[in-house]
Amino acid sequence: MRSTFKVLFYVKKGSEKPNGNLPLMCRLTVDGEVKQFSCKTDVPLRLGDVKNNRALGKSVEAQKINLAIDRIRVDVNRRYQELIQTDGYVTAEKLKNAYLGIGVKQETLLKLFEQHNIEFKKKVGYSRAKGTFSRYRTVCKHIRKFLPLTYHREDIPLKELSLSFINDFEYFLRTEKGCRTNTVWGYMIVLKLRYR
Repeated sequence: MRSTFKVLFYVKKGSEKPNGNLPLMCRLTVDGEVKQFSCKTDVPLRLGDVKNNRALGKSVEAQKINLAIDRIRVDVNRRYQELIQTDGYVTAEKLKNAYLGIGVKQETLLKLFEQHNIEFKKKVGYSRAKGTFSRYRTVCKHIRKFLPLTYHREDIPLKELSLSFINDFEYFLRTEKGCRTNTVWGYMIVLKLRYR
């Protein structure tokens, strides 16, 4: 059964800032349950359009506010779809927390890869081959060098992995590491098997 779901934006009256602006709020309604949160954006009173949930006019300030509203709306909708797919149901509280990142454990590629290698090492000689373990360690080492060079970060959340990440990593293996096709193929299979 599909939930009833609405996203509404409004300015919080009675909470004027010293400059006269009002905080922009987002209200989530799922099956009658209501939760709200601050959008971390202030709206001048003259721009508030209660009826349309937007900032009035075409000024740079109004466009900036409306862009923030659009981004939040898209992100909330995406989180809603993810919760439906993973959990099969959504509550307003779960949706708010998912959007704000509250209680969400961010799994990262290198951290998970390193945990996997620790567990895999315990099985070497029993149910796993030493050569396979060596390949896993090598791929992990290459990813550790690849991420700062290409993505300017030490690790990457699994949610951010995409086809372009795979293509970039393949390019890195061929150019920076001088790997040939069969070696690249072997490394890519390790990555695919581990994180599909």
